[in-house]
Amino acid sequence: MNADDPRMARVDCDIARLGYADGQTGIEIAEQWVVVHLDALLAVTAGRARNPQSFPGFGNGSTQETARRIIARLLDAGWRPPDTDCLNLPEGTR
Repeated sequence: MNADDPRMARVDCDIARLGYADGQTGIEIAEQWVVVHLDALLAVTAGRARNPQSFPGFGNGSTQETARRIIARLLDAGWRPPDTDCLNLPEGTR
């Protein structure tokens, strides 16, 4: 997506905007966010194994919470859920 694409109005994340402006694709930006959040989860998990009180502001450190954070970042980067009509298609037509 380039800067004059009308879909850029849906991009709330300044970091994603910079990525698009730098020529990155949405998939590349998504990969970066997933890696960042997984690296953070691994660091928090390792830190809490040594000291359960570490990283108090991170949340519970669950995989579900990390998945929600990743989805939030993707939405902020302009990604949108699929059209709900496609979710009701018979198997094999998706």
